[in-house]
Amino acid sequence: MSSLIDEKERKLSADEIIVAGSTWAAIWHMSWPMLVQMLIVSAASFADVWVAGKLGSDTQAAIGICNQIWFMMLLMTVALSSGAMALISRFWGARDYKQAEVAGRQSLLFGIIFGVLSTIAGLLATKPLLAMSGVTPAVQELGWKFLSVDLLSQLPFTIVWTAHSMFRAIGNSRVPMLNWLAMAVVIITLDLVLPLKCQLGIAGIGWAWLGGGLVGTALNLYLLSKSDLKESLNLFKDFQLAPTIDWMKRILNIGIPTCVQDLAWVLGNFALYGIFSLTSNPTSSEAAWTIGFRLEEMLCTLPLHAIGCSLGTVVGQNLGAGRPDRAEKAGWQANTASLLIEIPTCILMFVFAEAIAGKMSNDAEVVKLTADYLRIVGLCQPLVASWIVLFGAMTGAGYTKWPMWVGIFCLTVVRLPLAYILVSHYKMGAQGIWVALAASASLVGIMAILRFRSGAWKNQEV
Repeated sequence: MSSLIDEKERKLSADEIIVAGSTWAAIWHMSWPMLVQMLIVSAASFADVWVAGKLGSDTQAAIGICNQIWFMMLLMTVALSSGAMALISRFWGARDYKQAEVAGRQSLLFGIIFGVLSTIAGLLATKPLLAMSGVTPAVQELGWKFLSVDLLSQLPFTIVWTAHSMFRAIGNSRVPMLNWLAMAVVIITLDLVLPLKCQLGIAGIGWAWLGGGLVGTALNLYLLSKSDLKESLNLFKDFQLAPTIDWMKRILNIGIPTCVQDLAWVLGNFALYGIFSLTSNPTSSEAAWTIGFRLEEMLCTLPLHAIGCSLGTVVGQNLGAGRPDRAEKAGWQANTASLLIEIPTCILMFVFAEAIAGKMSNDAEVVKLTADYLRIVGLCQPLVASWIVLFGAMTGAGYTKWPMWVGIFCLTVVRLPLAYILVSHYKMGAQGIWVALAASASLVGIMAILRFRSGAWKNQEV
């Protein structure tokens, strides 16, 4: 793709390249560090799954459901980061740097508050949520051992997510990449040492992520102090309660729909654990889902999120600069790039499903179910690509309410009844759940394409 960038465009600054010259250049400028970052995140996630596999199927199942709880506690941070990215990128594109600094300051302030509150809420809610999930008592006990440590990383990761959204909003995706590299080194090293060599078991995986989060927070705060948004670190500069509340509403007006959409996804996943209990071997099915989801994330969705997040900056800055047609062109080009990645990937997933699954578990039943997951869910990945990338473009525009309603409808109203019917009435077992996952994801992708084509997102005010 870099060959498409001519010499003149190579000389553009980071600010200029996003709103001028080749849109391919803008996408590439933002995407390649994000792609590398997502590969780094994948490596850290892979280490979790690999270590959990060494500890047994119950541990793999526990990691799967605990990740849902951890992410649910992080949902407000997702709202903050998407709102911050949309606002800061719009101001940056309009060259209103003062307002960009204020938006960054408010985002960091709210992030600290929400990080503390989500940690407390998570520790209080974990045991009831594990009990409601329908998993076995052994999995529940392992889940508590993990989350009682891992939830302490909520505040560090809230700051990390918020800071990364600020850097990306101003066109700097290299800092988050390098920051994640340092975090992954810590996480993977501790993953390999604490659970097995130090015999901390599943709790050692939690300590690994807490250590990575603390390192990431320290690096982010230092790098922000050297950046164009350094004034955002002065959290109480010109502090007044009424304007602060107004900023909070402004950020959350964009971010809350994204939060609700993700919440629908997480709650839908919890409901799926109840449907797993209807299968002949629930623990094997849950372990296969944990492995399959992580592999799908590593091979497919993380690169898509990299492109989608990067596209959000390109769209936001170009709308701020008064160039909506350029923003739309970038969206379709990014979607094309994602398909070029996903189509070969899903073919490889289908052909080598059993070989890949066999590397992740020693349990024959888990390997078989994981291979089925990779084949069935792999077929929908091109439409998943359109879902993630085009929703990323809409988020960059601050257009988040429509994606929220689509997410709620497809990921709960469609997905859950379909999974239940296929498992309980048609006796398809875990394969019925895999089919429901693929069908509902495909529907979201189709609707994303149609909505982006309508252009309604271009008129969103922030």
